[in-house]
Amino acid sequence: MKILFTCLILIFPFGLTAQNSQPGSVLTKQKKHTINYIGLKFGALASSFSRNSSIMMPSPGKKSLSAWHAGLAMDLFSKVNYNARVELSYLSKGARETFNNDRISIQSKNRLHYLQLSALPLVLKGGSKKINPYLAFGGYYARRIGINSQSKTPQQNWENDPITTKNLNVRGDYGYSVSAGIYIRKRPVFEIRYEAGLRSVSSSSDIKNRSLILSFSI
Repeated sequence: MKILFTCLILIFPFGLTAQNSQPGSVLTKQKKHTINYIGLKFGALASSFSRNSSIMMPSPGKKSLSAWHAGLAMDLFSKVNYNARVELSYLSKGARETFNNDRISIQSKNRLHYLQLSALPLVLKGGSKKINPYLAFGGYYARRIGINSQSKTPQQNWENDPITTKNLNVRGDYGYSVSAGIYIRKRPVFEIRYEAGLRSVSSSSDIKNRSLILSFSI
């Protein structure tokens, strides 16, 4: 009997609550969820080596190395004027350089293949609902998965350069990035980005990656 009374005492308040709480009696505000962008990113880039820690910006042409990139991108914390983004990409960086002295001229071409993780914690948007320009600031960490070094003289063809390959011996690269682009509604469409490495790709020389990256997203 004590158990029965105890059960009734415990159940009675819940019964009153159920009777008094009709479906329309309590106004609940539904949270509006924002669907974050998840998609593919691809494009082209021009890269070069900085040998004096300058913030030089590569440009397509004979003095820089052209390549392509592709990967996945995802937006986080999407707001009208702000969001963050993470990316995982495959890309090639490196440089095309010419070294001269009194006796000989040597051309060098180094292509470093990376798997790169980029984080843009600060993406500032204009706030327009249709065409929305943005600026983004962040950084990256890249792990080298391959390298191709070649050299030539005016009298020779391109040949593998094992000495330069051995000199460019640092596999990890990290640095900062600055981007400008355009969202159409909630999807990024076009972007141009400057990336500057903070770590030398050689343990014996001060050689850092510099890249100018053009991207399209779908």
